Amino acid sequence: MSREQIVRDTAYAIWEAEGKPVGRDADHWRQAEERVAASTGASVDKAAKPKAPARKSAAAAKTKTS
Repeated sequence: MSREQIVRDTAYAIWEAEGKPVGRDADHWRQAEERVAASTGASVDKAAKPKAPARKSAAAAKTKTS
């Protein structure tokens, strides 16, 4: 699995854990990058803008499979 996919899955889990709030995707992505970097010992470039995850429709978000 690619690092980007791990970050994406982590951001999704954060979003779900916070009650699926709208408009916090960039914050969730940043948190996910930090968690993945911490778990792998890699550093996160704080100056780089986080890449926003692809937006999903509400129906697609409800039917996400593992």
